Amino acid sequence: FPTGIAGLVVPRYSLSARIDQTHTIISGMAPPHASGFLRRQRFAPLILLAAVSAVCAALCSLATLVTFVAAPAPSRTLRKRIWHGTARGAATATWEVTGLVPDPASDVVGDVVGDGLPASEQRPGFTDREAFAEGPSVAFWQGLDPYAPEASALPTATDVTGVDAQYWLYHMGRSSFFAAQAATGVLVSEAARQLAGLGSAASSFTRGAPSEKSPSILQALMDNPTREVQARFEESAAAFRQDLGYIKSGYFKQPFDMNPKHRQFSPFYIADKASRWLEEALGTLKRSRERADTKTWVDASSDIYPEYYQHTFHYQTDGWFSSKSAEVYETSTETLFFGRQDAMQRSTLVHIARFLDRWRAEGIGAHAGLQPRLLEIACGTGRVMTFIRDNWPTMDVTASDLSPFYLEKARENNAYWERRFAPKSETLGRASFVQANSESMPFEDGSFDIIASVYLFHELPPDAQDATVAEAARVLAPGGVFVLTDSNQLGDRNYSDKNMGKFGDFAEPYYRDYIRRDLAALARKHGLEPFEKEMSSSTKSLSFRKSTKVANAASGSNSTGAAI
Repeated sequence: FPTGIAGLVVPRYSLSARIDQTHTIISGMAPPHASGFLRRQRFAPLILLAAVSAVCAALCSLATLVTFVAAPAPSRTLRKRIWHGTARGAATATWEVTGLVPDPASDVVGDVVGDGLPASEQRPGFTDREAFAEGPSVAFWQGLDPYAPEASALPTATDVTGVDAQYWLYHMGRSSFFAAQAATGVLVSEAARQLAGLGSAASSFTRGAPSEKSPSILQALMDNPTREVQARFEESAAAFRQDLGYIKSGYFKQPFDMNPKHRQFSPFYIADKASRWLEEALGTLKRSRERADTKTWVDASSDIYPEYYQHTFHYQTDGWFSSKSAEVYETSTETLFFGRQDAMQRSTLVHIARFLDRWRAEGIGAHAGLQPRLLEIACGTGRVMTFIRDNWPTMDVTASDLSPFYLEKARENNAYWERRFAPKSETLGRASFVQANSESMPFEDGSFDIIASVYLFHELPPDAQDATVAEAARVLAPGGVFVLTDSNQLGDRNYSDKNMGKFGDFAEPYYRDYIRRDLAALARKHGLEPFEKEMSSSTKSLSFRKSTKVANAASGSNSTGAAI
């Protein structure tokens, strides 16, 4: 941001040429799009926004440093549950414990208690215990209240100076950056609303008296800033500590974007992404306050795009239907989670790594001994796919999404990874990109050994969830695994149950149904067996297996072994 601020005071036209030349020399890449903020006309507001961001980032980083020094060291119990409980040997042992129960009569939650929530024993987080072999991460996150000081997971002096210093400095710096960006967006949006005469400072900024007009995060930060900042960093630090534990246990490599040659370290790239986000945040928060119409500019037949898809989820600009939306999406979601979304998403890789271990050890799958084939449905901008390819570069992968704009962004991200980070000593697997509806995929039966879905199901109506699982079961090969990673549900973290459904007010019309849906029962209905469960902060990651009995029946032989 200081670089961005300094750049903004230089005359516009000479600056544009200088940016193009300097960016290419420093990063070896083409400069940002012409629509980036250093080419825009509205300099005065952007200088103000950048300055506010710089101040917020400095204050947030200082608060983080003070918190590190002042916080007690993480308890031995906490460290053991995150670092040692995720060892691959321990995970292998859990595969033998299925804990399956007879199919329930229905996957619709019935009884409710006084606060409008289902009874505790009917919440998905509770019923999951009987259906899945739960990894150590589940008990950890169910027991973690980020507001409880005894649960501190914040990095210690040893963490930030020892062998893991690079990981901690990068991720806590990342968290500080996105926290500052979030605060900037909310503050500037509120200031713009005040200047527009839509509210009064007295009603919106009264300390200790929450206002319906003031965003809850802002009000909470004002009421008790120390408590709120520490709680949010506690949550992020715990997610990072678990992520690092997975890395040390060999599930996956350190994220490739930690490499300083990654474009995200370019000040020009940062400035471009930050300015896009600030512009998006102002519009998103305004539309959210006004409960604006969520119809997109697309008016298509349901045969092309389902009606529910023609909706601006999160009040984001154009929904899924523009390059502008795709360009800002990753920044927006990481800001929402204070920079821990990637760590949460990488819990998907744990299930993939375990499956590949079994693939090699037991010869499972439709074509044992060959490379498995992976499909990611609703890949979005392809962020998770780049992590998958970075860890298993020789595997053939297919990424599908219904939005041509997001699919194009996924292709761009994949091309960037191939160009800058793909191993030169190995023959890369083929990467294919297919525009497809998850409810009706253009693939043959049994085409893939691994199918992954990340943050899709909470945006699907129930009938679309059914259709998607049915399709996943169809295109999954016998012995294959389906990994479903998405938002936590009721019962996954009891302390958050009361307010969890409020996220549905953020233009998420199917979220309240999703957090009540029994995903184990849904999978069984379509021939998949619940297998394992992991959690990471606001995210749960489930795996389901397809029985090998299908292959045995087709071949008339049971030489492939017992059904799984």
